[in-house]
Amino acid sequence: MQTLTEARESRGIKQKAVAEAIGVTRQTYARYEAEPQQMTIQQAKTVCDFIGCDFDSVFFGEKVSKT
Repeated sequence: MQTLTEARESRGIKQKAVAEAIGVTRQTYARYEAEPQQMTIQQAKTVCDFIGCDFDSVFFGEKVSKT
């Protein structure tokens, strides 16, 4: 399982860039990385799209069935 922080850092993306993509401050996004359950589902999906990571693997630890 990869965390948001690991996914973001492995791609060389700064917290500020992700924060701007979802319309929050860098401090708020930093809190989201520490406590991802504080994000809305839409914010979490937008973050994953922006970073280029898989939503299911970051938030559920593995791919889950889409059925």
